[in-house]
Amino acid sequence: MDIILTVSLLASNCRESLERCLDSLKPLLTKLPCELIIVFTGTDEKVRKIAEKYTPQVITFEWCNDFSAARNAGLNAAQGEWFLYLDDDEWFEDVDELCQFFLSGEYQYYHSAHYIQRNYQDWCGTRYSDFSAFRMVRRTPGACFRGAIHEELTPRIEPCKYFQTYVHHYGYAGNSENRETKKTARNIPLLLQAIQDNPGHVKNYMQAAKEFDLAGDWKKAEEYCRRGRAVCQKSGDAFSEGWLQAYLSGLLYKKLEKTSDILEIESILEKEQPKELVSLVLYQQLVRLCAKGDEPKKAVRYGRRFEELLDYMEENPELWVQQGYGEFCEGYVKNPGHLYGLRLACTACALKLEDQEEAFFFLKGLPWGQGDLLCRYYPEFERWKEIYASSFWKIFSKLWPDGSACPDMADSPESKIHFSVYLLFQKALYLLENDKTTEGTELFSKCLLHPDADDAYLRQLLLKEGICHGINMSLLADRMDLEAWNRCVDKAIQELPFTLNSRIQACEMNLGKDAPFHSLCLKKYRLGQKLFKGFPLWEELIKTLEEYCLCIMEFYRGLYRGEMFEGKNISYLPDECRFASTVLSALEKLGQMLMPEAARLLGEAIHTKPDMTGVVTELFRQAARRMDDPAVHAGEEFLSLAGQMKATLYTLLEAGQTAQAAGLLKQVLPLMPEDEEFIWIGQELIRRRRV
Repeated sequence: MDIILTVSLLASNCRESLERCLDSLKPLLTKLPCELIIVFTGTDEKVRKIAEKYTPQVITFEWCNDFSAARNAGLNAAQGEWFLYLDDDEWFEDVDELCQFFLSGEYQYYHSAHYIQRNYQDWCGTRYSDFSAFRMVRRTPGACFRGAIHEELTPRIEPCKYFQTYVHHYGYAGNSENRETKKTARNIPLLLQAIQDNPGHVKNYMQAAKEFDLAGDWKKAEEYCRRGRAVCQKSGDAFSEGWLQAYLSGLLYKKLEKTSDILEIESILEKEQPKELVSLVLYQQLVRLCAKGDEPKKAVRYGRRFEELLDYMEENPELWVQQGYGEFCEGYVKNPGHLYGLRLACTACALKLEDQEEAFFFLKGLPWGQGDLLCRYYPEFERWKEIYASSFWKIFSKLWPDGSACPDMADSPESKIHFSVYLLFQKALYLLENDKTTEGTELFSKCLLHPDADDAYLRQLLLKEGICHGINMSLLADRMDLEAWNRCVDKAIQELPFTLNSRIQACEMNLGKDAPFHSLCLKKYRLGQKLFKGFPLWEELIKTLEEYCLCIMEFYRGLYRGEMFEGKNISYLPDECRFASTVLSALEKLGQMLMPEAARLLGEAIHTKPDMTGVVTELFRQAARRMDDPAVHAGEEFLSLAGQMKATLYTLLEAGQTAQAAGLLKQVLPLMPEDEEFIWIGQELIRRRRV
């Protein structure tokens, strides 16, 4: 029999999802003359072993940053009339539609096909978008992949079949929400009428610009700024013109044409020479524009000019009063978001330029002694550490408590009394990552006790890194109530890869004696991570889900009296507790093979806790597969006979009697379509036929 379909996938080091991906392909491999080719681009030998369980056609491919080259390795080895490709972090909901397409002969009337990629935006399985992906083609001599990234399979020849079947894909989980649009201003019509009645009154132009800005109509806001400036130039109203210059710079920042807007603000500074205070505002906007417009050199240069002009204003404080107008005053320039935002942007630009001297100049101007202000910049610092690792450690080390490279900070009495916990934290990490475990652990413990360690984001960092480095987190748990701890653990675990699940468990065990409820909370999220990111198959899925629910029940039984878990009182318990109770009942029904009742309970559970939709949906999918598998309902005699059949098939293979083996397999495979050994034997027969 000719091979009708080749399924090819790239396998990197995604061990957990690969197993689920391959599991979803079993019906294709058993119902169709279909070959499976896995192009192994990773380094994890455990991944290779998973691949080899399903097919002997595992092609080793040395990764060269070229997705098309890797895809073409599978395409070039393919023998199927049709070719289908997917990734190792995708798995089919079902493949019945694909099977029917080939078994019915419909495939003969098409040359290409799409199926749906369901991209989830979070790990709950409730928010997603569907994308029709071109993933199947009838093989022709000219077929190939093009493009190093976002590879494209060519040619795409009509007619094209569009399948409704879809693959689950969590690669985009965690994307941010869309921003809300601004409200429409109510008094714009009144202002426009006032301008029409008195076109020389500049204040109306100023207010109209603000109202249009608030309404989100920046084009109109810019128009009235410019019209107001024209009025000022005729009347000689320098104060109003300064306000309009400053406000216009903010509007220009919101536009997309960064280059032209930078040139315009530069022109205002050079040709119109506004007063010092307005110039400071313009420099602040100019730095933001240059940073956003990918002009880091200009951003750093204008940041320096800002600092020099700011020093001049500080030496002449009367100018703040003399030049202030409306919201553009000393408070505006020194607003933490504006002042420290500029220094933050300039530090980032200097890091991008690999100019450590300039980066340190702006970095040390941040409010290191004010934890309540500094904490808002922790996420940006962490981003720098990820992108500019080498420079990050060099410039931040100058601010560390020993002050060896920063005498002005070391000599400050305040720095010795109240030094930034973030800097202590970074120094502790540096020590830990450079094999100075004792000193690093000691300093890390001081961070846990620091008075500024109450910031929620910093706590997440402390917990995450504490787990990574095997540090007992009891000191942190002691400072947090269960509600705060729950939020902290939730965020921290989301950022940890599944490969560290065992370290989370170690941290959980360390907490067990001193903080049992905190430990249970951590266990709940660890098991949740395993359910979501571990991609467990049937036995492990059932076991983990049961353990997850029992953990939740143990937590709440320790908080509530026993009667709360009886009768109608259960409805007053928290959602996740009711979810756990319902799922445990459903699992019991599943064990008794009472599928309708189990399905009803699981549907009720999803309604109670929607963020578990993905897990429960997968439980449904795997349960349905098992219900259709004859081996699950078979007795010991049947399984013993299957074992004898396998032994016979291996003997036939060893003797080279492939025709007899193929005939026997054809009889056995429909009876055990989920058995991986029979699937492997089928693939080996295909391989030998090709050779």
